[in-house]
Amino acid sequence: MFRKINIKIIILLTVVVVFVLFPGNKALAQQTIFNVPSADVTEKGMIFLQQEAQFSNKFGLFTEYAAYGIGKNTELDLTLIGIGTNNVANEVLGIGFKSFLPLHRKSETKLTFGTLIPVSLRGKGVGGYTYSHLSTRLPKTKTRLTSGVLIGTTTLFGRDVVCYIAGLEQPITKNFGLVADWHSGKHANGFLIPGFYYSFPRNTTLWVGYQIHNNKANGDNGFVIELSRIF
Repeated sequence: MFRKINIKIIILLTVVVVFVLFPGNKALAQQTIFNVPSADVTEKGMIFLQQEAQFSNKFGLFTEYAAYGIGKNTELDLTLIGIGTNNVANEVLGIGFKSFLPLHRKSETKLTFGTLIPVSLRGKGVGGYTYSHLSTRLPKTKTRLTSGVLIGTTTLFGRDVVCYIAGLEQPITKNFGLVADWHSGKHANGFLIPGFYYSFPRNTTLWVGYQIHNNKANGDNGFVIELSRIF
């Protein structure tokens, strides 16, 4: 048990050290809105890192995201979910990819699809997570709308689910914008999360939201705070 805990701490500290020390080269949007995968894909040779913390009345849930762009509109993804707390149903390492097919470049209309193989770090087996969505940006307001479907298993969601996913991204200024995403249904990700982002220098972005459950069984309402960086 002590060895397993040490491995998790080493992984977490490695991500944090890399996030803080390495300088950025090019600013890009995050690879999720909050919980819904965004239409953005990490460019070739770039690395995206994000620390997410969710705070409710009962616990803090911490998630680490990492993505590496391999070109051809595709990134490889690594996700650690539920690290540092025993108050969630599972602790998961997810390995997968995300890619998109451009349909109309001027309006940034894309068909995005991806998958993640979640492996339980508590001995609860291997699951599945697959999604696809269509997104476009409105010409005058620059609003990006996202709509699609997600299929997931018990390892991540507490039950096998097929749900609708949606997102909204609205830039207000060069550095500030409003965002929201939603998973339909009764499961661990069944929340509406409205919020905002603010971009700092060196390709660092802060995201703050408030998650509102679809059903009390999904979990408590609470704050979501994310810090992302691309280098």
